[in-house]
Amino acid sequence: MPTHTWVTGVVLVVAAVVVSPLLASWTIGLGPGPITATAPWWHPRRVDAHRLVIVAGVAAVLAAGGTRGDPLPAWWLFAVGGAVLCVIDVQHHLLPARILYPLAATVLTALAGTAAVTGEPDRLLRAILAAAVVGGGWFAVAFLVPSAMGLGDVRVAALTAGLLGWIGWSAVLTGQLSALALAVVTAGIIAATGHVGRGVQVPMGPALIAGALAVTWL
Repeated sequence: MPTHTWVTGVVLVVAAVVVSPLLASWTIGLGPGPITATAPWWHPRRVDAHRLVIVAGVAAVLAAGGTRGDPLPAWWLFAVGGAVLCVIDVQHHLLPARILYPLAATVLTALAGTAAVTGEPDRLLRAILAAAVVGGGWFAVAFLVPSAMGLGDVRVAALTAGLLGWIGWSAVLTGQLSALALAVVTAGIIAATGHVGRGVQVPMGPALIAGALAVTWL
């Protein structure tokens, strides 16, 4: 990898760590409970050191994973937003639409801006179509088998498909397969730790997000 690419990657990871206190406060504001009603979710909140370290670590790892993505601004936004989603999903089995919609809008804006600058509207169109196709497919699964996937999972799947659609259809397919494989691994880890039972859920958000990031390195 060229030196300037390593430098760019370091800058993106550092930037993710710098904003991690705000990201950590969002994991509180977006979670269930009475504390979330005291102020809008995007307002900064007091964060304990344990949560701050976890969110900073997740954000750094995801930002590093997105350094091979194209375009970089869109993947960085996805990575830092994905850090919030991963922490909330693992903790509460929840992928809030309140952050997913703004995140999708900012990512789409980054893609549209890149398409305008590079003169590649076809890639933007493919990204939008990929999001619609994958989102529609997973929505059908969620409608027919509600226990298999929630609407938050559907939204994240559509978002990841849109980003990978910018790269190509093969990337979209690989991203979906990677997410399913990571979900199986997650389920295995849950089972191995003894957390089994009818009420146990497998968080799909981290698998979808990590699967999409992994594709950019293939």
